[in-house]
Amino acid sequence: MGSFNSIIVSERNQRPSFNGRTILRAYFMRDGQYVPVTSTQVSSVMLFNKIANTSPNSLLETSSGLVKDSAASGAIWRWSLSGGAGGDLLSESDFAVANDVAASSVYGLGDGRLGVVLNGIDTVSSLLEDGTAIASNVQLSGEPAATYIDVWTVKLCAACDWQTFINETEFFQNNAVLITSPLLFSTRETLYNRKIELGSITKLKVGTEVTIENKDIDYSVKNLLKDGLITSGSMEILKHNDADQTLPAWVTVSGYADTSSLVELTSDNTFLCSFNTNNLTNGSVTNLGNGTGTYSVKLKYNILDETLISPLMYFTIV
Repeated sequence: MGSFNSIIVSERNQRPSFNGRTILRAYFMRDGQYVPVTSTQVSSVMLFNKIANTSPNSLLETSSGLVKDSAASGAIWRWSLSGGAGGDLLSESDFAVANDVAASSVYGLGDGRLGVVLNGIDTVSSLLEDGTAIASNVQLSGEPAATYIDVWTVKLCAACDWQTFINETEFFQNNAVLITSPLLFSTRETLYNRKIELGSITKLKVGTEVTIENKDIDYSVKNLLKDGLITSGSMEILKHNDADQTLPAWVTVSGYADTSSLVELTSDNTFLCSFNTNNLTNGSVTNLGNGTGTYSVKLKYNILDETLISPLMYFTIV
């Protein structure tokens, strides 16, 4: 599982179901970089059943490559700018359950990163630009487990033509399990970064391994459980000044609250946190010395009703 504005959601790679909350993310890249996408460059996102739309010709106009009006009217779910044409991209902090605008809008999640939320739990509607409701959680809950396609219509520059990008998402009915005793598990965290150059902007990468310890649970169920237990995370980054007695023994570079909105979780339970080492020399953090030296990171994350904090994991900035 994942977390969006501190609300538990499924990611598209975590065996989501229609009767849940699922975030569909899209990352737009060109020439090895994320492409900034503003509200004026976003038209809409639509979800279709793949079986009913087995070829691009059933969805897209041949001349323009955009979604046909006739196809758009048959979308299972549709998202657009908050307020319709000329509106804004929402931010993650705007997401709230049981809210029509939050359910029907496109979210800007950073340069080249957009997201929409498919809400099959709360009584909310997907809205057309004129405010007409075209779907509800009741309709979503009745959809069968199958493969669906999400179609994003965007511009990759202000003067560019509109383009459509198509992804696949599979929804499941068998993603719920029943166990007959409390779940026992253990975790292990591994920091993949060992040495970072001062002046670089990189991502701290912390892999997590979850082991289900109940002996009476089948291995197939264990595999299903361990891939979806982690819901959210944050990191604390410290500088250690052991070699300089004139400075504090350790200094907090970023606390858990500072990184909670920066941490991303991959499908294999690896946490990523953007780390700009230029902040170590611009004076925003005091008592660091010259910025190079020994640092550590601690990972804080949630599994079920437990909050776990990893041991210190050390790396060096040179």
